[in-house]
Amino acid sequence: MSTAKTVIFRFTFYSLWTVLLLYSAWRFRPEEARLFTESWNLWREPILAGMLCGLLSAWLGVYILLNRIVFISLGIAQGASFGIFLSFLIAAGLGIALHESPVSLMFGFMVALGSAFLFAWLRRARRIPDESLIGFLYVAASGLTLLIADRVAEGHHNIDDLLFGNAVAVTAFDLKVIATVTGLLFAVHFFFRREFLYASADPEFMQIQGLSPRFWNILLYFTLTLGITFNLKTLGSLPVFALMVIPPLISLKAGRGLREAFLVSLFLGLLLPPLGYFFSYIFSLPTGASVIGVGCLYLLASLLEGPLTRRLFRRRPS
Repeated sequence: MSTAKTVIFRFTFYSLWTVLLLYSAWRFRPEEARLFTESWNLWREPILAGMLCGLLSAWLGVYILLNRIVFISLGIAQGASFGIFLSFLIAAGLGIALHESPVSLMFGFMVALGSAFLFAWLRRARRIPDESLIGFLYVAASGLTLLIADRVAEGHHNIDDLLFGNAVAVTAFDLKVIATVTGLLFAVHFFFRREFLYASADPEFMQIQGLSPRFWNILLYFTLTLGITFNLKTLGSLPVFALMVIPPLISLKAGRGLREAFLVSLFLGLLLPPLGYFFSYIFSLPTGASVIGVGCLYLLASLLEGPLTRRLFRRRPS
């Protein structure tokens, strides 16, 4: 069977699952669901921003799974959090307020980028297992973030936003920034899609072709860091990590090729954030935790979808 038929089937399956979830929520909380639809103007920017973050995270997550470095996104996110709080501490010492300033976000990006490049360099040296490196980056960044945040006046509030997200506070300007970064990263990945795929799945082939896997891996880590840092401000590190793992995991588990995996992962990344916002509103749940919970529901659905896909589209002997 062609990839197109399996993609259509998988799209249909998860669309029906989405309808089932929406119908169930509407049956349990009809009044809250009605109020959510009536207050769409309040949720428009946050939901659109969440969908952009979901698309980008789901796309980049496929590369993370192909490279078998699942927890690097969490490590990079914590590195960005550490950089942001470090900028708060330095600014407080200088008597400068950085609340909602782009300077803190750029500082976080630079620290996260340094963490990603450090991981890439140590990984290339092959002296320490990948899991140990990622675990060290995550623990060190998390511990330093908590220590610094305890010394910053606005620290406790911002820790909650960075870990769990503050998606309802997205403004029209924030949405434009997220859309610009998302568009640029998708353009880079479209034009260099073959190089990124070979660097992730078959670096030996790149060397035979006279190309440098190291350069393309560095560029891949740069795009990962940029995407994670800007998504972090919208959703928080844990929801971003979930969106980078759950849609790619589902898409690759029953996928019949990388093209199908990317398409299904994008589709799921588009669905999860708005559903998370919807459930967050009608059940009075934290937005970030709600996005993660919805992702888990889709992961449960994949337990049924996977066998169905393999049974319906298994290759018949000629």
